[in-house]
Amino acid sequence: MNNWFNIKRFWLVLRHEFANAWIELAIFTGIFSAITYIPAFVFRGEVGKMQVILGMVGYGVVCCGILLFYWTLASRVFANIQRPERRIGYLTLPASNAEKFYARLLLYWLLPTAIGFMPSPRGDTIDSAVGCIIVALLITESSLAVLFGTIFRKGGLLILLLIETVIVISVVIYTNAYPWVINNLDFSIVARVMEYVGVDRPDMGRALKVAAMVAVPPTVFNIALARIIFSRKRLSRPLVNIDEQ
Repeated sequence: MNNWFNIKRFWLVLRHEFANAWIELAIFTGIFSAITYIPAFVFRGEVGKMQVILGMVGYGVVCCGILLFYWTLASRVFANIQRPERRIGYLTLPASNAEKFYARLLLYWLLPTAIGFMPSPRGDTIDSAVGCIIVALLITESSLAVLFGTIFRKGGLLILLLIETVIVISVVIYTNAYPWVINNLDFSIVARVMEYVGVDRPDMGRALKVAAMVAVPPTVFNIALARIIFSRKRLSRPLVNIDEQ
């Protein structure tokens, strides 16, 4: 018997966790599906300039909302063990740590990510090199949300965003105080990447390779670190709970 990973046990854990997660997943899927239809209704027919502007602003707000929802789901990968009674029940399930971890990861990270790549009813696809890089960065950010959600029981995404905000503000202040830092940076690698992908007519195959190089290493690192942190957790040594005094 495989004590590390057994597909039957994994399926049972997955069913057990899906019973609690399906509502959040259904809401995410519904909102994401609605987004793919909104432009067809907002921008069809003869509309005025103001209607177009309002429609674009509203659509942008909804897109930002679903993006935050996506990251929130990733950070809730272990929200089921926020309360002691649920934590004990989850950790004492007759399954290995690997099966528990990957079941939650599948529901709260892999599945929402896969939903984001579902084909649009309008047939829209990512058709620019910049779009590929942006998607790669968004997925990398979601893997960070998984990591922080594993470390912190509550507020993992908020803590992550606060840390990133502080880092950005610090960098801006530092570079404004010492502009020579920016002037001495070597941006030749950016020029080489642009030349490799193409500027006027980007090669999407090469753009996808660059996007994979941007997203895969940090994403694998973040998920692997989250896996290690979770596997080392014990009932007597719970994950960080920022609410506990």
